Amino acid sequence: MYMKIQTALVPHKHVRFAGSLIGIAGYVRQFFDDPISIEGLWARIESDQNSIFKINFTQLIFALDILMFIQEIYLNEHGMICKNVMKK
Repeated sequence: MYMKIQTALVPHKHVRFAGSLIGIAGYVRQFFDDPISIEGLWARIESDQNSIFKINFTQLIFALDILMFIQEIYLNEHGMICKNVMKK
């Protein structure tokens, strides 16, 4: 699957907000109440009955990259994904 990063990153006339990586990152962010593994996160997303956000695993990884870049999440010492409560 080849795509230009700008095309996938932000919504525009051919990509709806729910299909953009920014939109997906916002959707994924709601699942970080407690530390969670990537497998647990993927299982929660797959079991979610959301009809708007239908994402694949690659999009999930890109969304996690965005969230880590903007310091919304981090990996703890056990390799679990955690919400960053002490943002700069």
